[in-house]
Amino acid sequence: MSEAKSLATLRPLLVGRVSRIVAGLASLGAVAFVPMDGFGLLGGAALAVLGLSFVVGGIVGNPGCEVTALPNLFLRSEKKVHFT
Repeated sequence: MSEAKSLATLRPLLVGRVSRIVAGLASLGAVAFVPMDGFGLLGGAALAVLGLSFVVGGIVGNPGCEVTALPNLFLRSEKKVHFT
């Protein structure tokens, strides 16, 4: 009998990866083109980190949350966060 795979071990589909990259580039574009008065310094920094994490997660194909995409570049084992 074949063992059922957990959703956490499946690789993301191409559509999901492309949509993550597009969302990341859109948020980085918002940081670049919206004046800092609109976001504030902390909001702009948070949006830039989130956008970078989206882009990296989409390129690498990280199946986890966007929060773990950047740390997974530097850690030996992949860390995954899934909320159920």
